[in-house]
Amino acid sequence: MRAFRRTPLVSVVLASYNHAPFVTTAVRSAIEQGIDELELIVVDDGSTDGTPDLVERMGDPRIRLIRLKENRRYSPRNLALGFAKGRYLAFQNSDDEWKPGKLLSQLEFMDENNDISACFTGVEITDESGNAIEGSWADGLFTTENLSRTSWLRRFFDHGNYLCLPSALVRRNQVEAVGRFRASLVQLGDLDLWVRLAGVGGFHIDKRPLTRFRVVGEQNLSTPTAAAMRRYVLEYADVLERYTEQPVFGLLRKVFSDVIPESARSESALLAGLAIHAWSLNPSHHLFADRVLRRILDDPAERENVVEVFGAQLVRDFIEKRGEIDVGFSE
Repeated sequence: MRAFRRTPLVSVVLASYNHAPFVTTAVRSAIEQGIDELELIVVDDGSTDGTPDLVERMGDPRIRLIRLKENRRYSPRNLALGFAKGRYLAFQNSDDEWKPGKLLSQLEFMDENNDISACFTGVEITDESGNAIEGSWADGLFTTENLSRTSWLRRFFDHGNYLCLPSALVRRNQVEAVGRFRASLVQLGDLDLWVRLAGVGGFHIDKRPLTRFRVVGEQNLSTPTAAAMRRYVLEYADVLERYTEQPVFGLLRKVFSDVIPESARSESALLAGLAIHAWSLNPSHHLFADRVLRRILDDPAERENVVEVFGAQLVRDFIEKRGEIDVGFSE
């Protein structure tokens, strides 16, 4: 084990809710990583099945348990981040598990690579009993491919998330700099954070499957039910808005060099070029493009800037595309 420090090296944030069959395994996998200078902040979001009682009984002094009385009243992960003291942050779910050595390996890598903002691992998909499985909805959900940060930003924009939150280790000072989790996002809060972190540093994936992601029937929020897919469309459109903000906005020309023309010099023209690209993609992108172009066209100066680059056809296309957005009406 590493020598104990008064200030923790890593703070592990674990949000729990009604996972009594799994939470002991999740907690134990975190505190048995061979790291003394670790704090585990467990925020139980109003469980009714005794989940927090099981955590309390473990009695490890590195565990800080916060019991919330009412589910969804607070943002558990953001609440935990307010107490975190570690130089690094790791995230665990109350139904997932880490293999031995996962965290120590990541800490060593991050210590040696200051240009890396987030380190992830490969993922093993398991069933409720902890057995590795194939053929579930989670197959192919996570990648082990390493990309440049501009390539990650392009993939996040065009295709969404390929990274597993409970596999992540990040630098706390950078999370505080770019902002914590967006509390309104329940399915894509991690993607929203990855986009912002990729704006300030690189990512690395240890290809070994050191994180075990448990599929529990249809209880996982990311299970592709009809309700989850509707939430996904709205939340993904919200995440795409990060590309209009710093630190990501400053990288737009590099990330989208093949779709934003050189003649797009002004901020409004850059965003219009991004919106035009978004029109070629999915429903979330259509909502994003509509929001961006509406703001531009409502401002006379910005409207003139984009019309000079793309012509008045852009305005005509905007009107046509609005007529194609599915808002529940049928002819």
